[in-house]
Amino acid sequence: MPSAGLLHGAHDLVLNNPHLNDNSTNVSVHHTIAGRKRLGLKILLRASIPDAFYDSSARDPPPSCHPGTRHKFIDKIIRWCFGTSRHTEPMLWMHGPAGVGKSAIAQTCSERLAERGKLGAALFFSRSVGPNKRDDPRCLFPSLAYQIATKSKPFGDILDKRIRDDPTLVKKSMREQFQELLVKPLSRLRSGAAGVVEGLVIVIDGLDECGKGPGTHCDIIKIIATSVRNRTTPFLWAFFSRPETRITGSFTTNGMRSLSYHLKIRVSRKIDNEITLYLTNGLRKIQRRNGLPDSWVSKRDIGVLVNLSGGLFVYAATVLRFVGSHESLGLVDQLRAILMLASDNRGTDSAHPLSELDLFYTLIMRRVPPGILPRILAILLFVTLIKRDELVGESHFKLTLIPWIAKMIGLSEPQCRNACGSLQSVLKLDSSLGIKFYHTSFVDFLLDPSRSGEFCIFSRLDSLRLELLQRLNYVHSHSTGGSTIATSSSPNVHYPTKVLQRIQFTLISHGPF
Repeated sequence: MPSAGLLHGAHDLVLNNPHLNDNSTNVSVHHTIAGRKRLGLKILLRASIPDAFYDSSARDPPPSCHPGTRHKFIDKIIRWCFGTSRHTEPMLWMHGPAGVGKSAIAQTCSERLAERGKLGAALFFSRSVGPNKRDDPRCLFPSLAYQIATKSKPFGDILDKRIRDDPTLVKKSMREQFQELLVKPLSRLRSGAAGVVEGLVIVIDGLDECGKGPGTHCDIIKIIATSVRNRTTPFLWAFFSRPETRITGSFTTNGMRSLSYHLKIRVSRKIDNEITLYLTNGLRKIQRRNGLPDSWVSKRDIGVLVNLSGGLFVYAATVLRFVGSHESLGLVDQLRAILMLASDNRGTDSAHPLSELDLFYTLIMRRVPPGILPRILAILLFVTLIKRDELVGESHFKLTLIPWIAKMIGLSEPQCRNACGSLQSVLKLDSSLGIKFYHTSFVDFLLDPSRSGEFCIFSRLDSLRLELLQRLNYVHSHSTGGSTIATSSSPNVHYPTKVLQRIQFTLISHGPF
C-alpha cells in the first residue's frame, strides 16, 4: 500500500513561509512527466536516417578529401558558406559525373563547418544496396529537423512539443513535413534563439540517389527553393549530385538562376597531381602495414596508376582497396594486374568518362576464382533484383543480409561470406552481415551490359531463373503470411509472403537486358 504523504488527511492549514521536504516515494507523476519530455524528438529520430548523417558510424570511414586534394572546390564552398565569396546566392549546387569526388568534398566541407559551428545538418543519400537504407526521401526533412534540434535547444523544445501533440507530423507528405517540422517551429523562435540558427548550412549529398524517380528530386528542390524565395527558413542550402536531366532542369530555370550558385566538377586530368599525392600516401601505408621494401612500387608505377585513373578519384580509391585487401604475398601480383591494364585499354572508348573504370571493374570480376564466380554472380543478381524493384521497409533491411541471401541461393553462410570476400575492393559486409557497395558506379556497371558485358547481372538471369524460382517456391509454400529462417548468426530472418511474391514476379517477368 502506498505510503501517506507529508500532509495526508490534513485540512484548514495556514502555512507562513514554509520549508518542506517530502521524502515519500510517490514520484510516479514526476517520472511520467520527465519520461514524456523529448518524446517528440525520439519519434522524430525514428523517422530519420541517422546512418546517413555526416558523422554516422555506419559511414565510417566516410569518403573525404585527402589533405592537399580538391582544395580549390573546398575553399570556394567554405567561402560561400561564410559570406566571403562574391557569390551571395542562398543555394549552391555542385554537380558532376560519378566518381569525381562530390561526396568526399561534401563530407570534408561538413566536417569543417561543424568544427566552426556553422553546420546545421548534413545528409548523405545513397542507393547502394545494403541493410542501412539511405535513399528514402520521406526521411529527408525529419533528418534535417532532428539535427538542427540538437544544435538549438529552443528549436528542439518547440519541435518536441509539436510532435508530442501530433506524432503524425513525421508521416505527412514532404511538403507538409517541411512546413510542420521546419518552417512553423522556426517562426516561433524568439529573436535571440533565431539568431543561433541564422545562416547555418544544410548539406544534402547524393540528391540523385534518393527516391524512385526524378520527380522526387524536383519536388525537394522546389520545396526548398520556395522557402528560400519566401524567406521562411534562415539557412544556406548546399546540394551535391550528378547532373541528371530533371535535376539540371530544376536548377537552371529562370527563377532558380538568381537563387543558386553552380559549381561544376569535371572529369579532368588537371587533378593528376592530387591523385598522385593520394595514391603515393595510400600505397606507402600499405607498404608499411605489410612490411614491404621501398622498391615494391616505383614512381613510374604510380604514374601509370594515375594515368589509368583518368581524373577519377573513385578509380584511385578502388586501386588502394584492391591492392590492400590481399595478404602481403599477393599484393605485388594485384598491383601488377592493374598496371597491365595500361596495355589493355588501347581499344576502349576513351571518350566515355568511365571507360577506364569499367576496364578496372572488369579486371576485378575476372580475378574472381572461376569456382566461385557463379556464386558471386548469383549473390549480386539477387541483391540487385531486390533493390531494382524497390523492396523497401523492414523486409528490405533483412533481404540484403547474408543469411537470407545464402538460404535463397543454396549456400551456407560461410560460403556466402567467402564468396563476397573475393570482391573486397568494391563491397564489404557490415557488422550485421549486410552487403554494402563502396560506390554506386559498380552497381551501375553491373546493370549496364554495354559496360559490363559478360558480367552484366542480367546476362546470367536465364541460367539462374529456374533454380531461384524453385527455392522461392519452396520457402513460399512452407510459409503462412511470411516465413522465418533460423540461422546461426541471425536467428529470426523474416520475409513476408508479399515480398516473396514480388521477387518471384521479378524473376519471371524480367528478361536479360
